[in-house]
Amino acid sequence: MLGENKNKYYKSVIIILLFITFGVMTLIYLGLIIFKEQQQFLEKYQENITKDIREEFNLIRINITSINENNIESEKRLSNKIDNTNKRIVALKESYNTILNEVKKNKIESLYRDKYLTDKLKEAELMVKEGRINLAYPIYELIATEQPENKDARFYMYYTLFLKNKSDREKYRGIINGFKTLEKEGYIRKEMRDVLFYIEAEENHQ
Repeated sequence: MLGENKNKYYKSVIIILLFITFGVMTLIYLGLIIFKEQQQFLEKYQENITKDIREEFNLIRINITSINENNIESEKRLSNKIDNTNKRIVALKESYNTILNEVKKNKIESLYRDKYLTDKLKEAELMVKEGRINLAYPIYELIATEQPENKDARFYMYYTLFLKNKSDREKYRGIINGFKTLEKEGYIRKEMRDVLFYIEAEENHQ
């Protein structure tokens, strides 16, 4: 009778462990399918989850090995350990979902922002062609601030700033520094040289 109870107990523990393992692996698998574009991030996070769960399982295995048939306290500790493991898995799942939702949200916001700036860039280009320089400048300034790697936007920000009022000497130094920075980055246009020549002539004339 005692042997049968022991076998039933071990079978129950094994079933619980298999159920936990199946649940965790299913969660990881679904996460990888839904967020394939964040594969590197998910693999790293999956490794951390697997490590945590493996440590918990190792502790449970050690406890199972040391169980004495007549030691009721050991059985209670094992039961508590399994409960704590389940709670930790639930907590890890919630944290995992929170991070994935945040990544998805940031990506959507970034895509929306990029489309908005692309549309504004086309709008500013049309304004320059139509001679509406005063309206084009703040748009280029916005894009250059949001996308500092966008050299075209930075060029047109300084260029339209110059065209707004060629006689505004207070803006000269900022325009010169901006164009020279672009030149150092390998971005060179004829308009830059023309503007710098004009400014130099104005300063020398003064």
